[in-house]
Amino acid sequence: MLREQALWWLRVAERDLERARRSLSYDDRAAAVFWAQQAAEKALKALLLAFKGGFPKTHSIRRLVEELGMDLGLSEEELEDAYELTQYYYLPRYPDVVEGLPDEAISRRTAERAVAIARRIVERAREALEGAAGPSL
Repeated sequence: MLREQALWWLRVAERDLERARRSLSYDDRAAAVFWAQQAAEKALKALLLAFKGGFPKTHSIRRLVEELGMDLGLSEEELEDAYELTQYYYLPRYPDVVEGLPDEAISRRTAERAVAIARRIVERAREALEGAAGPSL
């Protein structure tokens, strides 16, 4: 049952990553970073379900990575980029987080980095789950 739940969370993470990519292609930077954060969060929660049996109720990428306690094969720079994703859960959703429109506060480069690190996390989650259960996922 946990395996099925973990796979479900991973599939949802992959869909969110696709939403992030599409948003970026439309230059909707606020949506791109939001969906990137969601993809990374759900991929990490998939791993936590598979390897720890559950996950804390949080949107903090740092906390999820620390709870997981396993090497995701990310460089220090990639981990820092991943930790920055947490703010993108809030920034596009709450207009009082920044002055002006969220898209004005998010550069194209920032949105591209967010989508790229989310992609790496989703890929690493897929690899870890396949490694634990074999390639039949």
